[in-house]
Amino acid sequence: MQDMSHGGSLIALRRVPAALWALAWASLAPRLPRRVEGDGVLASVLARLRPQLEAAGAEVYGGSLPAVRADPRQLERVFRALIGNAARHRGAEAPIIHVSARPAGREWLFSVRDNGSGIDPGDHHAVFSAFRGARELPACRRIVRRHGGRLWVESARGQGATFYFSLPATRRLWHLF
Repeated sequence: MQDMSHGGSLIALRRVPAALWALAWASLAPRLPRRVEGDGVLASVLARLRPQLEAAGAEVYGGSLPAVRADPRQLERVFRALIGNAARHRGAEAPIIHVSARPAGREWLFSVRDNGSGIDPGDHHAVFSAFRGARELPACRRIVRRHGGRLWVESARGQGATFYFSLPATRRLWHLF
């Protein structure tokens, strides 16, 4: 995580107001859920992130994503943050990012996997802290929770990271799995 000695503490303190603002927005913004096509959300996010992804030399691969009941703006924000972080926190090689989803009980399990620098297992909880983690991740966790799901990371230093989040399946889709 961030070095909190000398200059590192100033950089970290500058991020706190932005992280708190993002967290407040995620907590208080009206949630307007409706049926959203996952593929459409991903396409929109990739178009918006195109300059950043091209600058990083990133390749993004996506499977077919399901339709879910969600606020489209908030779901886009989750994907944008996870894919953007994967492009920024790269290892020695160009970022390779995989986006996928699979049914898991009565929910969909989404994943964003990268080949980046990874996160020490002891720091997994800290990445979701507004005071220690990435600016957008605490807000993403709040958005996903407000939609009835969970957000977590599995990673090891130097092994890349996979961020998972779940969203409830709509009742009409439960019979499929």
